[in-house]
Order: sequence, then C-alpha cells, then structure tokens
Amino acid sequence: MRINHAAQICTLSASELEEFVDEWIAQRFKDYHAHELWRGTGDMGRDVTGYVTDRRLEGPWDNFQCKQLSSKLSEHSAFVELGKIFKNSADGAFSLPRKYTFVAPYGLVRNARDYIAHPEKFRQAFLDRWDTYIAKDLVENQVIKLTPGIEAKIKAFDFTKVDWIDATRLVKDPACKPVLVAWFDDDPGAWTRDAVPDEIQASESVYIGQLLKVYDEKGPGTYPDAAAALACPEVGPNLRIQRTRFFDSVAFERFYRDSTPKEYLKNFKDDIYLGVVDVHQGMHTNRFARLGQVMQQAAVLQPSGVLGKHASTPVKQGTCHLLANEGLLPWDN
Repeated sequence: MRINHAAQICTLSASELEEFVDEWIAQRFKDYHAHELWRGTGDMGRDVTGYVTDRRLEGPWDNFQCKQLSSKLSEHSAFVELGKIFKNSADGAFSLPRKYTFVAPYGLVRNARDYIAHPEKFRQAFLDRWDTYIAKDLVENQVIKLTPGIEAKIKAFDFTKVDWIDATRLVKDPACKPVLVAWFDDDPGAWTRDAVPDEIQASESVYIGQLLKVYDEKGPGTYPDAAAALACPEVGPNLRIQRTRFFDSVAFERFYRDSTPKEYLKNFKDDIYLGVVDVHQGMHTNRFARLGQVMQQAAVLQPSGVLGKHASTPVKQGTCHLLANEGLLPWDN
C-alpha cells in the first residue's frame, strides 16, 4: 500500500513543519546559497528564509511562511502574514523578499487563492484594506496604520512572486524526496544501471592504475595501460568485471545522492569499508588473491538502512573501488 506522505505532513506540529520546510530548502542547493530557520516570537513574518547569495538578507532572498492549521489558511491570515513583511521591511529590518510562499499543508481558501492569482488586485486590496482589515492584527495590542513607508513597500513589491504550496504539492517536489526519506522512512526507489563506457574515464584513473600493478604482479605479462590489460585474455575479463562493478556503484551513488539525506551514502560506504577492511589488511598469497577475497567479502555484506536494501552485489563490490579512489582501500600497496 502506498503511504500518504501528504497526510503525514498534515499531522506535524507547527514547529515540526518549520523544521521540515527548512530541510526541504536545504535540499534546494541549486536555488540557494544558504537558508535559515527563524523560531518563535519576533520572527517578523519569516519562518524559513532562502538566501540567493552570501549577502543573505541584504541580497535577494525568499520567504517561506509555514502555517500548520487544522484547515485551510484563511484570507485574513494571508493578508496579515504578508502584511508583517511590509511592516518590518518599512521599519528597516530587511529588504523585501524576492519571492513569498505560503506553506499551508491543507492549502488556502478560495478567496486567498484568488488574490494570489490576481497580483494587482492583491496589491490594491492591501492599500484599500490595510487600516480596516490588517492594522490591528500585525502586532499584539497595537494598531499599525498604513504609513507612507509601508505604502511604498506595498507598491514596490512584485505580487506575481507570491505563491502557495500545500502538502500534496510539497511531496511531489523532487527536492522533498530526501526529507521524506529522513522523516517518514520513505523508500527512495531503485536505481538504474548505466552502460559501461568503452573508453576509460578520468574517474577510473586511480583504481585502474592500482589494478594494473596488481595484474603486473599476477602475470603473465606487464600492462602499461588499461588497453593492454583489456586485450590480455588472462586479466582482461577480470578488468571488465571490475569496471562493471565500478560504474554500478557510480550510478547507485548518483541516484541516492539526490534522493536521500547526504549522511545515508556516507553511512553506506562506512558499512562497506568496515566490512572488508580486515580482509583487505589480512595475509594473502598476492595482491590479486586479496582483490578476489575482498570482492567475495563485499558480496556477502548486508549494509544497514534503506540503501542496503537497494545495493546489489556489484554495487557493494564497486564501492570498494570508490574507496580505492579515495585512498582507503588501495589495491597496489
């Protein structure tokens, strides 16, 4: 049965929703230089901010206003929350955001969505209704009248950049996938095998260079480059197998780098390393025999977590070559 992650998001507390959204923004590293979670009173209308540059609030930034309610966000709340941004920006606390997004798991009422769909209508409503509809609800026990400064901010803001996202739309965002994995144990799915390129790639230079020395020791000849080894009937088949393992592990790593929290891959590689390092450091008749025994050991490992579930035997074996590239499991020492 497919798990309804949108429903799970709707059950989060207000603070948990803010944390969830902060982790979602953290995954959007192509969009943001950095991000920040603002907690409690005094957030000035900001819950999670995404910074486009290292100038942070002094440069372009996006605001994500989280509203964890038992029903849809009301029209009045939408005006008040966005109004806080105009008020505090007019006070000099920060520049206007580049974009403003309501994160409301149950969505927005129709009237609020209608205003967002009509940017200039939304702007004019702020100007017309501020004193009667918004002013008394911005700051507790105060009435914040429409000042020339606030009016200037409303007129300067690009209302086409106001948007909303509910739980259903949130879970469909690709950047949300690692957060769903971390929070709800979502299965990131199965990776897809890539074809092994005919030409030796730059990413293979380290581990293949090490294997050539292993093959030199094994004989019957010496192998100045990968082409010579591949052409040899004694070692060529073995090198082809090692390359298949390597590229399976590369495809595996690439897929789960984008679909799981970053520590998942690290933990997986740590499991492989700790599972084979004793065999790698043990006594062997030669380095070719050690290579084979390490591969046998990698094949029977059962790494923990969801990545262990999706790791095929070649992936576990190929991860040893990734570790060789990093200098942790060198084949030629």
